Amino acid sequence: MQYTAQELNQAGQYIKNPLIAGTPYTFSLFRVPNSTGASPTLSGSGYFTYETVRDANGFYASPIPLRALGTHENADGANTLISSSYIFSYELNTNGSTPQTSSFTFTPDIDIPISGVMFRATGDYDMMAMPIEDSCGTPQNFPGGQSYPTTLNISLGTSTGTVGCLLDPLGIPDRFIVTWDGGIVIDTGYISSNPTLYSLGGGSRATFINSLTGKIAPEGGGTYPLPPGGSGNNIIQADGYPQVFARTAPSLINFTKNTSTSTATVDAYGPISGTGWSVRVDCPV
Repeated sequence: MQYTAQELNQAGQYIKNPLIAGTPYTFSLFRVPNSTGASPTLSGSGYFTYETVRDANGFYASPIPLRALGTHENADGANTLISSSYIFSYELNTNGSTPQTSSFTFTPDIDIPISGVMFRATGDYDMMAMPIEDSCGTPQNFPGGQSYPTTLNISLGTSTGTVGCLLDPLGIPDRFIVTWDGGIVIDTGYISSNPTLYSLGGGSRATFINSLTGKIAPEGGGTYPLPPGGSGNNIIQADGYPQVFARTAPSLINFTKNTSTSTATVDAYGPISGTGWSVRVDCPV
């Protein structure tokens, strides 16, 4: 789930998706052009805070759940400042990898509901928190930006039936892989509303190639470029990069849910900067 600099500044932002106990989440913060201050870009350090929502008087009263309790580790360019059962805060600095400023992981000890915690950051930092937890039938709209992949965990419940998936890359090519019950049930390959533009010989093929070069191919075989070949929607063309196919949206792609396994995972691969997509996984019927 994305959080903008405007959301994280000042009063902060309530959590947008629940966090499930025992699940490791990765929070990545990115420097963006400064839209809240006078300087054109952010420099120096800032702070990120993950905080249990306080009571009306601003205190952590005893009945408030210890929602910052769990395991957290700084992964890139962050220094631990404060850590308690109600709050942890990191100093964000410019030592992280560009354009990423800092990242850390957090594994909560208890389930954390929507609006159960606040995220705050000083300076202009956008944040991506993954995986995204949501319920079946809820649309997820990714507004734009390179992400390889964005992971969504979708709760389908224990009922069986046909699960319809809306997997819409809009214009720029994206790839969607749906996993359920230990196996891949849908793999769209790269799809777009203008596939010839990004396939071999197309005017934007170079942009597509540059975005994938050196990235790990989810189908295996190492990093792009790959040897030509394949079948279905996973065809590697003569230049070593995937063929792009026409999007199916607004039609649904279905899979059969025939056991009680309740969670499906969608990995959305969006390698090109500025991409945006929509995903909705319906409840089984």
